[in-house]
Amino acid sequence: MEELPIEPVTAEGQIRIEPIGTVRSRVSDQQTGGFELVESVIELRAGFESWLEGLVDYSHLIVVYWLSEQTKAFSQTRPQGNPNVPMIGMFACR
Repeated sequence: MEELPIEPVTAEGQIRIEPIGTVRSRVSDQQTGGFELVESVIELRAGFESWLEGLVDYSHLIVVYWLSEQTKAFSQTRPQGNPNVPMIGMFACR
């Protein structure tokens, strides 16, 4: 079994996230909805192949991601940018 050293929390209490891959799709511009028919591919960095062992036996995969092009944080939004729905807090968005 392969082990990697991790130091996720700095001395200042900040959490450090190290990317292990990239999600790629045909979407090139930012959009708030319409992803139902978009197919994406997760490209793992070299060295993580063994981490996929047994994955085929499961029906779901939880992917934790960071929107790398997002430059602003908002406390509220309209789900999928729909102007016909009320504003909700970001933690209520799915």
